[in-house]
Amino acid sequence: MFRIASAAALLLTLMITPSAAQKGPGGERWVPLGEKSVGFLVDRDVLSVNQKSEWFDREGPFRKVRFTAEGNDIHLTSIRIVYLNGFAENFAANQNLRPKQSLTVDLRGDRSYIQQIEFVYRSRLSFKGQATLRVDAESARRGSPGPGPGPGSGPQVELLGSQKIGFAVDRDVLRVGRKEGRFRRIALRALDNDIEVLDMKVHYGGRSGPPDDIQVRRVLRAGQRSEPIDLRGNEPRVIERIEFVYRARPNFRGAATLEIYGVH
Repeated sequence: MFRIASAAALLLTLMITPSAAQKGPGGERWVPLGEKSVGFLVDRDVLSVNQKSEWFDREGPFRKVRFTAEGNDIHLTSIRIVYLNGFAENFAANQNLRPKQSLTVDLRGDRSYIQQIEFVYRSRLSFKGQATLRVDAESARRGSPGPGPGPGSGPQVELLGSQKIGFAVDRDVLRVGRKEGRFRRIALRALDNDIEVLDMKVHYGGRSGPPDDIQVRRVLRAGQRSEPIDLRGNEPRVIERIEFVYRARPNFRGAATLEIYGVH
């Protein structure tokens, strides 16, 4: 795990609003995630995004993250992007960035709910002074973002159901049915206690093909919602039922509740 760097590497927290996004030369929309001051020594640091799920629903998902040096050269060694569901991606950078020069990493698909970005870097000692590393994400949405979840504002999220979970490893079935509509993705949310979701099997209605076997293997903290999980195929389909294997993590908070959401 990356530790929080010394006080010299001060986190400059930004109040991010939709109007802060910048358009690129090809019409792409870049959303600022934050900045870090970079010291002269090799250092490890964390940029926390600190946004609620509603912000990600409005601004994201993101397909790329861009790192830009300002004020001085920065040698960026490695990058680790951690999502709210605990999933992480590692990128080897090993690149020296001169002022105003950027490094862009591809997130290998549309990603949402970035919790934090961890990196190893150092500023080059010179008379230019300390450097700043600016971080922006390219939104998969073109143009201005919508007003957030609601009719006509992009993907719609619908609660499909919830299950109480005990401490032992357990199996359960959530029956959805045709009346709930068609979905492209599903998302999970833990309430009251942490939940370790092991596996899910999504069964479809009609002639939508065989079920999806999804190995989740993630721990959701109490109150945390997962990144939306893509279902097989490009077309939205009716979900008949979802079978899953999970367990709550024993502590003094008691039993947990797992909520399941469908994304149209």
